[in-house]
Amino acid sequence: MKSLGIIAEFNPFHQGHQYLIEEAMKQTDSEVCVVVMSGNFMQRGSFAVSDKWIRAEAAVKKGVNLVVELPTIFACNSAEYFAKGGVEVLEGFGCIDYLAFGSENGNLRKLQSAADFLKENDEVLHCQIQALMKQGNSYPRARQIAAEELQPDFDANLISEPNNILALEYLKQLKTLKPFTVKRKGSGYHQSASMIRKELTAENPQKFAVMNKTYWELVAAKILQTDSKRLEEIFSAGEGLGNKLKNEIRYASTAEQLIERIKSKAYTYSRICRLLTQVLLDIDRTTVTNAAGYIRILAFDNIGAKFIKEVKKRDCAALPIITNINKELPDYKEIQATLEKDILASDLYHIITKKDLYDYSDFVVKPYMKL
Repeated sequence: MKSLGIIAEFNPFHQGHQYLIEEAMKQTDSEVCVVVMSGNFMQRGSFAVSDKWIRAEAAVKKGVNLVVELPTIFACNSAEYFAKGGVEVLEGFGCIDYLAFGSENGNLRKLQSAADFLKENDEVLHCQIQALMKQGNSYPRARQIAAEELQPDFDANLISEPNNILALEYLKQLKTLKPFTVKRKGSGYHQSASMIRKELTAENPQKFAVMNKTYWELVAAKILQTDSKRLEEIFSAGEGLGNKLKNEIRYASTAEQLIERIKSKAYTYSRICRLLTQVLLDIDRTTVTNAAGYIRILAFDNIGAKFIKEVKKRDCAALPIITNINKELPDYKEIQATLEKDILASDLYHIITKKDLYDYSDFVVKPYMKL
């Protein structure tokens, strides 16, 4: 079965996602669409508008054949690690043909050339970026200057537009998957996820106000309980951010206020957002470095079930396939530390959303099956 992989958040699923899936499936002549989806916390550090089981079910009802979870330690991380985790899961199946992704550029040849340039010059660019940031440039601006100094005709839009940035990181990570990109249509064609989230918030402001307040209380408590040295070990910390969290926590009464007090040219808004969630989940550098991958099924239809059966029959998967953590977790000790972060993320998410910790536990909820 020719198969297509996609890495997504579906926060929530919208027409742009539908367009990407339909175009990619048609253009690659694929029979199966497999999505690696973020769990309950997003790449920029925010919590999802609805839990992973609901979002996975919605995706399958919209035509995705199989949804598996992107481990939390990658899901709420920088573009580089978000891409690394997603590609690792898809290639871990051992038989998926394509990785499809949206991009503002839409030109795969140009994207691949830029990705090769960034990968080949990674160390040089890193040193130059650090030097430029010490001169007062923000990370995005420093990266742009460094790239253009090394290659004067470099297209800065490739590292300034969000989908292009992710596209480049996917291309840098690929080993066996064939890339396929669909040019992203603007908001005039498809309503964006951020626009939908704003509408949902406007429709039920009290609900989201309570969620934000509870998230903040959990994060604040964690920061107050953790010493500066340990905070500095959290993955997105470093450069004194641990101390800044401790010094500023008593001057803020919301997560937004704390982020605004800390963010600067050196510490971007997105980085601080991710840092707060990583503090909450205790995701440090060791956790990410030692992460062991797995394929954890969240939802599927008949085609997805047939695909999984074929993978198991061919014995081609390089990663363990998890459908019931109660039975399978003890058999795969190497993935326990990574998987436990997914379980913790779900528990904390359900505290934030005021859902029953037992009924919605990862130990209780089963994958959705569309038969």
